[in-house]
Amino acid sequence: MNDLIIKYSIPQRIKMTTLFAAGFLVALSLGLALVEALNNHFAFYFFVGLAGVLIGALAILSVTVWLSDLRIEINSTQLIIKLPKQKIDGFIAWENVSQIGIGLSIITIMGNDKNYKIDFGNVKYNDLRDIKTKLIEVCEAKNIPFSNL
Repeated sequence: MNDLIIKYSIPQRIKMTTLFAAGFLVALSLGLALVEALNNHFAFYFFVGLAGVLIGALAILSVTVWLSDLRIEINSTQLIIKLPKQKIDGFIAWENVSQIGIGLSIITIMGNDKNYKIDFGNVKYNDLRDIKTKLIEVCEAKNIPFSNL
């Protein structure tokens, strides 16, 4: 059985372009602010330089540190989900699953000790179709009962 891995992230080309442009903005703005500060002109251009540094730093942080890696992985042993606004702690092992309910964009997983309700409303339609197909394949392979909601 093949693993299904779905990752949503910014393409590398866009990330590098953003980093280059933001780095250039930070350098240019920092230079402007420093020149104005050294000349004791704390007027409009000084504050424009500070604003440019702030905007550039925020752009760099948004494509590096603050970028969340959205990921869905279904393999023969577990379901790994990292989506926003989901109450799942990393993964669900198939050995702990007793039943699966498949809806339009919601999957309910009844476990031996805990029940999960996963909302796939922010996933692309083609990826959602692949997820449902893979879940049915896993259910048939592991003899897990499943039903439509």
